[in-house]
Amino acid sequence: MNVPAIFLILILFAILMAFFSQDKIDYFPIALIIGVIAIVSMLTFGNIDREGILGFINFNTLIFIFAMQIIIYFAVDDRVLEYTAIKLVHITKGNNRLFFYMICLFTGIIVAFIEDLTLSLILIPLIYRTCRVLEIPAGTYMMGMTITINIGAILTPVSSLKNLIIGQEFGWGFGEYLANMGILFIITLISTIFLLDRFILRNEEKPTERNKKILLEMLAPEIVIENKKYFLLTIIMVLTTFVFMFLGFEPALVAIISAAILLLIHSKDTTFSDLKNEISWRIIIVFAVLFILSNSLSEFGFSDLISTGLVSLVNNDIYLAVIITLGISSVLSAFLAGTPVTIILLPIFSALIGEGFFPNPIIIAFISGVNLAGNFLPQGSACDLLTLSLAKKYRVVNLDYKRLLKNGALFATFHLLIILGYTMLYTLVLS
Repeated sequence: MNVPAIFLILILFAILMAFFSQDKIDYFPIALIIGVIAIVSMLTFGNIDREGILGFINFNTLIFIFAMQIIIYFAVDDRVLEYTAIKLVHITKGNNRLFFYMICLFTGIIVAFIEDLTLSLILIPLIYRTCRVLEIPAGTYMMGMTITINIGAILTPVSSLKNLIIGQEFGWGFGEYLANMGILFIITLISTIFLLDRFILRNEEKPTERNKKILLEMLAPEIVIENKKYFLLTIIMVLTTFVFMFLGFEPALVAIISAAILLLIHSKDTTFSDLKNEISWRIIIVFAVLFILSNSLSEFGFSDLISTGLVSLVNNDIYLAVIITLGISSVLSAFLAGTPVTIILLPIFSALIGEGFFPNPIIIAFISGVNLAGNFLPQGSACDLLTLSLAKKYRVVNLDYKRLLKNGALFATFHLLIILGYTMLYTLVLS
């Protein structure tokens, strides 16, 4: 075990996490500096060659990030998501409770396949405009959306980078996620929507019949479609992409092929040069740095040290192992961005499972903790911060930091109790 190297990497990781989890200072140049320091240090003092450092990077994840950004760009540009959302609102016929249920169910399901910030950027303006026409406050509807987004994130390996990284480490594809997380997802989503409706929404103002009629007259899903050919082809490609992923094909390979086909389909009107500025290159580079830092800790013996300590602590008690996994991942994800937390914890829990524990309950607790703990504090979830920012921009009267913090923390606690009960029962029945 290389103690000086571990100490240095931990300091670098702490600095990067501190900058990554705030939005006042650009974390990208800090990540580049940290990456250079880490690589030079490992080459000089760590007895690791350049090929070994490159091996620390999970290139499949980086390719997936790159390709999915292209796919989502075309899904947004061809108005696929916007059309679907408006169609659902139209189906509600202005009934505010049905509108709330539709928004929450749609969010919880779609976010299992589409990145949460993109979905929020489409839904929040739609929620605001709908509530404005109905002359009802939009805050509870926006809050319901952002709370259910974190629930939907547990369902599939492609709902978030956290899930993709965990899935690749433990060999969990769509089938494993749905089999192990599906019941937990349904219980958590339905109970959350019911409680939000029962204790919050029912006490709020309801729209008049006149306003419902005005809404139906204004909403016409077809008007958002600018090019029907591209619209239909993009829908087919997006659905095909997720079908192949569901069938077990490598997500990165499927995504990059789908992105290439979409670029070919749109080549007459859109080239890669036109959309390259829409791709977040810095997040790809930052995650490469995070992989280097995390896997270097494992290489230097830190992960084995921690996992050995955890094994000694739990003393072959799988139930205690699950509680510790859920507790550590939840506490860190409540305060810090979930993906870096996942990357740093992954080698530790992987080593813990390698000690002979029944893996599934620990993996379930890990996935649930890094995703659902984002509701504890708004700053723990980029989606929550975006929702608050847009609520302030639209001057929504019944949604601010204090309200989202109070209700988010209550539901996060409720969700963790559900997870704890589910994993305990799962372990009892299947271990």
